[in-house]
Amino acid sequence: MNPGQTIFPYVIVSTKEEYIPVAEKHAYRGVAVGCGAITFLSESDFATIYDELKAIGSGYALILADNLNYFGDGNFDRVFGNVR
Repeated sequence: MNPGQTIFPYVIVSTKEEYIPVAEKHAYRGVAVGCGAITFLSESDFATIYDELKAIGSGYALILADNLNYFGDGNFDRVFGNVR
């Protein structure tokens, strides 16, 4: 990563595993999967990731998770703590 470059937190909401490789391709430091969500940090812009997901098919939601606040159990915390 270059100094000053922005890292964005993303959440893909889906139970379909075929979206995981898209997250892995764009992930800055790996992905976390669980609770029907895939979380990752990325330098990529929203439109780029969205277009790749859309090419796979439907059945997902892509969320740019700026200022992420959540409450959940241990599994939920592990998945969403990945993008803090």
